[in-house]
Amino acid sequence: MADLGNSSTAGTANKHKTTSWITVLLICVASIVLGFAFVLQSIPLAVVGGVLGLAGLVLGVTGKIMDDAH
Repeated sequence: MADLGNSSTAGTANKHKTTSWITVLLICVASIVLGFAFVLQSIPLAVVGGVLGLAGLVLGVTGKIMDDAH
């Protein structure tokens, strides 16, 4: 059986922040809502999806979530 303690990421610090996961969740929900808006041809639903996507984008840029990548 493999020793999981010797993985290449064992010595690195965990940089993942809660704001990063909230940003990812917002963008995923926005994509789902926009998909339903497209299928249902609903402008109000598209606006809600757009606002959620914009909120995720703003949170991602201000929270510097790309700094968690390495």
